[in-house]
Amino acid sequence: MSLTKTSLLVVMGLIVSPLWAQPASKQVEIIESSRESVSEQAAQWGLTEAQWQEYLMIMSDRRGIWSPGLDPITALGVSAETAAERKHYAELYVRTEFERTRKELAFQLAVDNAWTRLYPETPRIGSPSSARVAVRGASRYALIVTPECDECSSLLSERIHEMLSEATEGVDVHVVGTAGDDDLLRRWISTQPALIAALKTGRATVNHGSQFQDLARFPAIYSKSGSGKWTREL
Repeated sequence: MSLTKTSLLVVMGLIVSPLWAQPASKQVEIIESSRESVSEQAAQWGLTEAQWQEYLMIMSDRRGIWSPGLDPITALGVSAETAAERKHYAELYVRTEFERTRKELAFQLAVDNAWTRLYPETPRIGSPSSARVAVRGASRYALIVTPECDECSSLLSERIHEMLSEATEGVDVHVVGTAGDDDLLRRWISTQPALIAALKTGRATVNHGSQFQDLARFPAIYSKSGSGKWTREL
């Protein structure tokens, strides 16, 4: 049965955009909700709404085919047109990546402590004794030390150059026991010539390590594989 002109108009009216079929007050509410969502997504990556919209445009073009699932900061960085933009996104990427690494490592330490507490007599696959061979060629290292630990200083001096040569992403040194005191951290760094030399390469960082204060033994070395998994090496 064919549709009459009147019935066709009725059908078209039923499939009209839900947004504009709403009362004016409801339209405003939906638009504001959408803006909040964009703002929240952008803020999660340290971006403005305009930068987030630019990211969406980039990923809707060839970049989305070349690199599906590419994160917003990298997408904006590789698409930047000026040196200033590239510098901005590079620094944002480093800060974001460092924070992600810090949280992942802190969680892995908590997992290790939980295993020791809950199953003290049960050995783990990939234990520290076997990790050295397994993680050769790690993407990143984390060395956790305390200022008063002589063994920590010796290990840092002996191993940091080796770790730097192996790690594609660099080495992070976390110092436990500084209570967030930058002057104390600087004084400790000044007594570590090997670390000072590593810092000058730009591939090592030094950080307050309060989140690792529950670690049972120092020093500790963790390495991250290419898959992103952290393994305790020492």
